[in-house]
Amino acid sequence: MYFVIIISLAALILTYLDSTNKQPGGMKYAFVLITIVGAIHYDYGNDYMAYYDMYEKVSLVPFNIISVLEGDVLKEPGWALLCYLFKPIGGFFMMVAVLNIIQNVLIYKNIKSYVDKKWWPMAIFIYLFSTSFYLLNFSMMRQGLVICVFFGMWPWIKEKKIIRSLITLLLCSLVHTSAVILLPFAFWGCLPFRNSRVWAIVLLVLFLALWIVKDFLNGIFGYLMLIEQFDDYASYYALTDDRELSFGLGYLMNTLPFFLSLCYLFFNNDSQKQSNQLVILAAISFLITPFTTIIPLIERVRMYFAVYLITSLPIVYSCVRNKVLRYGLIFIFVFLYLYDYRGWFYSDVWMDSYRTYQTIFSVL
Repeated sequence: MYFVIIISLAALILTYLDSTNKQPGGMKYAFVLITIVGAIHYDYGNDYMAYYDMYEKVSLVPFNIISVLEGDVLKEPGWALLCYLFKPIGGFFMMVAVLNIIQNVLIYKNIKSYVDKKWWPMAIFIYLFSTSFYLLNFSMMRQGLVICVFFGMWPWIKEKKIIRSLITLLLCSLVHTSAVILLPFAFWGCLPFRNSRVWAIVLLVLFLALWIVKDFLNGIFGYLMLIEQFDDYASYYALTDDRELSFGLGYLMNTLPFFLSLCYLFFNNDSQKQSNQLVILAAISFLITPFTTIIPLIERVRMYFAVYLITSLPIVYSCVRNKVLRYGLIFIFVFLYLYDYRGWFYSDVWMDSYRTYQTIFSVL
């Protein structure tokens, strides 16, 4: 636990030094550091051994492409294909290492390309100290890969490279079925974003409307969960995610980034089309938040859009002109993230599997 925290803090400091030109290349070194930690970890995270056992199961089955694509080996044929691909070149440990490299390269490139250098520390802080990204990817390997690929696709999405985006998302759906819901977002770059005030109003109305109908939808989902086919799936996610949404002051403070995003869209120069696209896509995660109390599975869907907060929130906070207000809002933001981060390591669900960091060298 402390090892990962120290490494994350070291990466944040290196990025800060780079952003102030005191250590050129600092953010690059930071990503090298956290990538190595992710690449060589062993039995760190709730589902690590489950993935290891899954790999072992696949490796014992003779390769047959038809059987794999029909889902006879694993439900998600894309993950089965990855297991077969890495079998002759280092096996499971090599697969984990390569996937960690790919994921962190995608995150690094987007931060470097779409976040102002002065705000790199905030972007990497979100990535490392939000419990939904770097930390959870030690456990959530399949969806973690898909989330990072969707994030890394941003240049294609904004440049309207629809065919390339659709093919990539279809391939992602073979790794994690939930990626199917992302297919419409291959067309995201084609939507009109110049009139950002209209989008701000639409997002606010949707946010309020979804809260109003939340209880009604809660009832519908509750009845669905009584159906036998849904019961096991719902129970699994209920056991692997203990987050609860409360509606007090803490929740209101957590929605501050959403309302700041709305202010950015309402008052921002309408010519900033690409920034508007990014901020709106990230804001979708807040629209999904009310439904995470219905079934924790929806929290996993929210992460697909929440990852864009890494690049959107530095843009939003940098546009708060009053320096005192800006620093006050950043302080609240950092405090809430660190509070949640600390709680993660002491929760009943995650504490045991994240307590002691181990490397593959302990078993090689």
